[in-house]
Amino acid sequence: CKPPLSSPSNPLLNLNPFFKNTNNRKTTTTKQPLLFIHGSFHASWCWAKHYMPFFASLGYPCYSLSLRGTGNTFAGDGVKKVQIAQHVHDLSDFISYIKKQEENDENETVVKPILIAHSFGGLAIMKYLEENLREKKVTLDELPITAVISMCSVPPSGNGKMTMRFLKRSLLDSWKITAGLAMKKVIKDETLCRELFFDEDLNAPDCVSPKDLIQIQGYFERDTVATIDLMDLAKKLPSKYTDENNGRATFLEFGKDASSGSVLPSLVIGAKDDFIVDKEGVEELARYYGVNAVMVDSPHDVMLGSKWRNAA
Repeated sequence: CKPPLSSPSNPLLNLNPFFKNTNNRKTTTTKQPLLFIHGSFHASWCWAKHYMPFFASLGYPCYSLSLRGTGNTFAGDGVKKVQIAQHVHDLSDFISYIKKQEENDENETVVKPILIAHSFGGLAIMKYLEENLREKKVTLDELPITAVISMCSVPPSGNGKMTMRFLKRSLLDSWKITAGLAMKKVIKDETLCRELFFDEDLNAPDCVSPKDLIQIQGYFERDTVATIDLMDLAKKLPSKYTDENNGRATFLEFGKDASSGSVLPSLVIGAKDDFIVDKEGVEELARYYGVNAVMVDSPHDVMLGSKWRNAA
């Protein structure tokens, strides 16, 4: 595990600790680097307990970043809101850093990273692809990534439609989401925090213990000092670049067959016991990438708790 580094091209970005398995160069040189992107209330720490050591042990170079305003990264003096464009900038900068890091390790072939995002982190990927493939007209061959994986990610329409579905299903559950996230009550309310993110058997191996939960709530408090600017985000969602007929991203290239997915390899994973992103939202995102959603037995935080292996 290497210490945090600074990015010379973006002094606001903190490149966080990452794991690499360098014991066998023949193993690591042929495997794509994995770049993990967190969602709201989280930072790079959420990947460090299980996912990064697990995939590093399989020979994958693993990286994670804390998006601007989280994980003690500097968002600016007195800054309380961060725009999605700034997160995309951080992501772009980090991808460039990974490319240089892999080159510095003198790999025979520099392999493009796979982006793996959770929850709101999936929006950063969508906007990153929009910016590069649609606005900058970058080709897939030129794109500095090789694939995208979205886990319990916010769909292209944002939270609006999901919010209405939750209201129709249960006023109580809708209130819990609003109070827990918008009002940040998950930071102090242990029961609500567990219900929204980690609902599981407390006797199961690797479960989030009461002690773990208190530590996580401390991280939540730190990582929400500067939050995503929802008013700015509302202007960019629902995505304007979604085909009204089939829900696909209009700027992605798809196979000739009607059932073919995006030429950019994509995987969309949802959690069966997700309290925050419902199955309809997961399926909407899957249509965006032209793939079938994979549902796993897990709560919202698929990378933590006793069921972390199900999505890994």
